[in-house]
Amino acid sequence: MAQISANLLRDEELVDLIAASGGKWVFIGMESIDPENLASVNKGFNKPAEFGAVLERLAQRNVYAITSFIFGMDNDTPGVAERTLNAIQSWPPGLPIFGLMTPLPSTPLYKRLEAAGRLTRPKHWQEFIRSSWLATPLKMTIPQAHAEVNLGWATSYSPEAIAKAVRSISHKPLGYRINILVARLCFRGIYFPQMGRWNWIKVISQHRSMIFSLVKEGFGMWRKSRKNEQDPGGNLLPPERA
Repeated sequence: MAQISANLLRDEELVDLIAASGGKWVFIGMESIDPENLASVNKGFNKPAEFGAVLERLAQRNVYAITSFIFGMDNDTPGVAERTLNAIQSWPPGLPIFGLMTPLPSTPLYKRLEAAGRLTRPKHWQEFIRSSWLATPLKMTIPQAHAEVNLGWATSYSPEAIAKAVRSISHKPLGYRINILVARLCFRGIYFPQMGRWNWIKVISQHRSMIFSLVKEGFGMWRKSRKNEQDPGGNLLPPERA
């Protein structure tokens, strides 16, 4: 697994080397699909128009992408989650994650928000509070920003979305599809509580149709391979002949 900027993945040779080295997961801090937002946090080198091609480049080499997005940036308005989700749905399936803007101490962003009086918890690092908003958004309210994050997670990790993601890569090897399914089921736990046994039973039940479909396909492949190991009379061939 590696973390890398999207702009570096324009390099075909670099992506080839990632795949050749056995790399399977790449974390990409895309942050936003809005160029103005990216410029405001000094990430103008990320080009949203290129995100789709970057992710397709990885998918062609069977490398999974974990894509991170921040809501509540200065140019974000209500509806930012829906706009981001529309873009995500046009890309190869990966593992999108969503969070609130977190100004880290001594960074230009922190200093700018502090000077503007927009920090709500100036010493937030001294006490971690999950999903706590740390600065007042410019173009929406704090509750609206929370709602956008919730919509991003709820939509991306619903049973319907997960099933659609797996079906969209039906041309990929079974193992690749199983990895996407398992990873999505685990990643939803970043936002939605699912640590207990009953929570997992509920999650598995909600996705039982897709799980059964993949298990059935795998069993069929196993039976076919066993059949191919038999001679015409139905007897198993010795290992050196199978």
